[in-house]
Amino acid sequence: MKIHGRKIEGPAEEVVVIPRKNGDIVFKARAILDFSDFDKLCPIPTAPEVIRPGGIRSADPTDREYIKRLDEWAERKTNWMLLKSLEATDGLVFETVKANEPSTWKNFRDELSASGFSQVEQSRLINIAATANGLNESKIEEATKRFLAAQEATQEGVVSQNSVQSSTPSGKPVSG
Repeated sequence: MKIHGRKIEGPAEEVVVIPRKNGDIVFKARAILDFSDFDKLCPIPTAPEVIRPGGIRSADPTDREYIKRLDEWAERKTNWMLLKSLEATDGLVFETVKANEPSTWKNFRDELSASGFSQVEQSRLINIAATANGLNESKIEEATKRFLAAQEATQEGVVSQNSVQSSTPSGKPVSG
């Protein structure tokens, strides 16, 4: 794919460097282009069917058990997205997280804490994963403003007469 002759290649990537006395720790997050692996492991829950008056069958999105399963699914999707994005970090290995075991995905938070990462540092990691996946509204707004400013600058560069001409190319005053 190209836009204005520029080839678009590869997913977005973000980097955060966490300083440590014994050497900075570099984390990378890459946008996820395909959620099919997640969908296979964790299909979205469906609401139970109920029979309404008149024999009409419909889904019951207010069912407590369904809401609980949906919350668990959303948490797993978030954890999977963070882990999958952070796979861009060279050499990163979580010891208690198993890629094919959704119940282990939440363990990365405990491992980060046990490794000495503060809550603020952990939030930075979550933020770079969200940003890489296009979920950072302020960065999108900044890019939009840059685009619009460039458009405006281009328009200002277009030759146009913004004022009344006071003389002709011959130097004679304009009649009129």
